[in-house]
Amino acid sequence: MNVEKITPFQFGCMCFAFMSGFSTLYLLEAKLIMHDVWIAIIAATIATLFLVQLLVYIQRQFADMNLSDIIITVFGNWVGKLVLCLYLLGMTGLGVLSLRSISLFYTTAILPNTSPGLIMAIVLLVTTYAAYLGLSSISRAALVILPFFAVAMLVISVFIFDDVESNPFMPQFQNALPLIVYSSMISFGFPFGKTSVFAFVFSEITNQKKLVKSCTTAAIFSCVYLLMSTYLAIGCLGEYMFKTAAFPFFSSIQLVKFGENIERIEIMIIGIWTILTLFEIIIVQYCFVKIVGRIFGAKNLSSLYLPVGAIFFAVSMKSFDNPAKLVAYDVKILPFSIILPSIILPLILGCILWVKKSRKNQMDIQNS
Repeated sequence: MNVEKITPFQFGCMCFAFMSGFSTLYLLEAKLIMHDVWIAIIAATIATLFLVQLLVYIQRQFADMNLSDIIITVFGNWVGKLVLCLYLLGMTGLGVLSLRSISLFYTTAILPNTSPGLIMAIVLLVTTYAAYLGLSSISRAALVILPFFAVAMLVISVFIFDDVESNPFMPQFQNALPLIVYSSMISFGFPFGKTSVFAFVFSEITNQKKLVKSCTTAAIFSCVYLLMSTYLAIGCLGEYMFKTAAFPFFSSIQLVKFGENIERIEIMIIGIWTILTLFEIIIVQYCFVKIVGRIFGAKNLSSLYLPVGAIFFAVSMKSFDNPAKLVAYDVKILPFSIILPSIILPLILGCILWVKKSRKNQMDIQNS
């Protein structure tokens, strides 16, 4: 199957859209440690940068091979397929989390009388078709939407900043170290830990020497966006309103007045947020289909997109049927469930490849 490759710049834009998405929707790590949240976010970003280095190292050992093929090559057929199934399980969780987040936001803040199932069905119809179109189309769409996102966020941030009366990141170091570490795990789980999903499309980048630069830039910009949103939300709302608001950053945006056009600006920002979250679901579906195709040896992947979309819809309808369960998953389960696919498995894979490479170098030295 011929794959249309994308440039490192397109890949970087897509990474940012994927990581950012609805990363500012709940701001759960900020609600947990408030003034020290910047430490947690930066720590999660640093962990992500190390993860990127590891994933790129793994990819460079096998040039044009997809990560699915690399896993099966290193672990063997059956163990490799079991590892891929673990990644499928993690991607299902990410997809369902995004779908439920969109439906919760819309049914709570915008369309209270609309069925969550209807919203998720409409979203999945769009994302399934987008995933079917391929990575090149997805990346071009990201290039179109990101300038609008940047301008909208810059304008709204300037106006919110006028309502910030004190530095919400001061005083510092008010929480115990274990709590800060746990908040870092929450931040890594959502949004930064999702970076491991992108490793499955590394082979579809034209210049793989720039993979680290593209991913690093995207992670840093995502960190800045999350820090900025948290700073403005806490500073604008105050600690009490911030902790009690379901969607703190959106609540802070609602307090900004642009005269008679405030409602239009809110709608525009909601639309941009939604599109960024769609990118997350689209890429998860795209990678999910590629992995399923590798497990079952399917040559024509086009017929798999609709069934995969149906699977995501069915699982979403049975999962997180109320906001409390969704928040509990984000806070109590995701920080730990993300460790296996995003940290442990890449570390094992990287160690195996490093040992094999070291042995090969030693043998070459002995033979020479």
